[in-house]
Amino acid sequence: MKTWFCICILMISLMVAGLGFCQQEQGAPETHSKQGFVAQIDSIGSLLVISDGNEEFRFNVVQGAKIQRGIDNITLDDLESNDVVNVEYYKTPDGALNAVSVTDNNITSSF
Repeated sequence: MKTWFCICILMISLMVAGLGFCQQEQGAPETHSKQGFVAQIDSIGSLLVISDGNEEFRFNVVQGAKIQRGIDNITLDDLESNDVVNVEYYKTPDGALNAVSVTDNNITSSF
């Protein structure tokens, strides 16, 4: 009986620990990453379109998104066509792609 009780306690402990490990932080959407060439920029509409060579991806750049070139903070206006960028984004329930981070991989500085 004592062994059965210890096994049950151990199993419950493992299940609780596993549930905590598997859960994603509530309220924080799952982010993805996409790399491609800048195809279009609309800084007024906060739109960035990139191409991976096969397909184009349209991102709404959310307010407060981090946009960088190297260690320098830049704006959408600083990006240029054909710049290679990495975009960190999440997908909304209606299928829109919202960019939270854009990193320009050009080696030139924004001095």
